[in-house]
Parts: sequence; C-alpha cells; structure tokens
Amino acid sequence: MTLTNSTKLQSTEAQGDFSEATAAAVAAEVAESLALEGVTPAVNGDWTYSGTAEGRTGEVAVNGIDLDGEPGLIYSGPPGNAVRVKFTNLDIDHGLIAPEAGDTAAVALFVNNDIIAFADEGFVAELDAEPAIEFNLDTYVPGLQTSDVIRIGIVGGGEETLDLDVAVGGTINIV
Repeated sequence: MTLTNSTKLQSTEAQGDFSEATAAAVAAEVAESLALEGVTPAVNGDWTYSGTAEGRTGEVAVNGIDLDGEPGLIYSGPPGNAVRVKFTNLDIDHGLIAPEAGDTAAVALFVNNDIIAFADEGFVAELDAEPAIEFNLDTYVPGLQTSDVIRIGIVGGGEETLDLDVAVGGTINIV
C-alpha cells in the first residue's frame, strides 16, 4: 500500500516578544489578548501576526469570551496540523486586584475564543508585591484549521475590572 497526495504536517516557526501593556483593563470573567512585537517572520507560509485578528469561528463567544479583533497569530498552514506553543518570562509586575472581592487573574493560551491551556501560575489573587509574577507555558495544540488564531491572553476572575501592567519582554515560540 502506498500513500499518494500526502502532506507533511509541519508549520514554519513563529516567534516574538510580548509588548508592554500599561493598565490593561480585564473585566471579570472576560479575557484580553496580549500584543506581540518583533514577530519573525511577520508573514510567512504558515503564520501572520495581526493586531486585530479575526478567528475562523467569527464573532462566536465561548463562555463569555470573545477575542476577535484582538492581537493574535493567524494560521494558514495545512488543516489538521499540531504545533508546540511555548511562552516564557511573561511578567505581570503589578496591578490592582481586589482580593477581598475574590478577584483573580490568569494567563491562558487561546485558539480562536477557546481556552486551550493555562500558564503555570494558574489564577493569582495578589499582584501588588515585588517581584513580578512570571507566567510560562509549554503545550501542544492539535488539529489546527486554516484561519485559526492563536492568542495569549489574561483572563479575569471575580467581580471587578482588573488594571494590570504587563512588562515588556517575554517570548513566544510556535514550532
């Protein structure tokens, strides 16, 4: 038996750094996608960075989260591909969280509007202490479809709007 018309599922690597976000307003039970800078390559055979990416699923919110029109990496490779997404040193140096209201924040990996995985720190309740809280993640994302958007975002939990500062730096790699 021989395979014909087979396609090797491997994407071109994309990498970049997180942009500084001062007083990022994250509403409770909602998310905000983080912007990237220095994405290399900015456009290649498999990835395009957009500050206003529109995902394949359109304006369909998932569990109240709708990130369409926010920053992300748009996939244009072969359907069914799996990629490894790794981000390191994403620092939230401080923010206003009301722990008495049970407010929390987490960093998550999204495909379109779906949360795929949470960063290693999980949900944190206090961000006013030094040093910064560092978030990292290393996971695989299976079954990508053309026009899916990969995003890294902050998810708010609790009752308040959170004002968070994201430090410049940190790195994302998709291979």
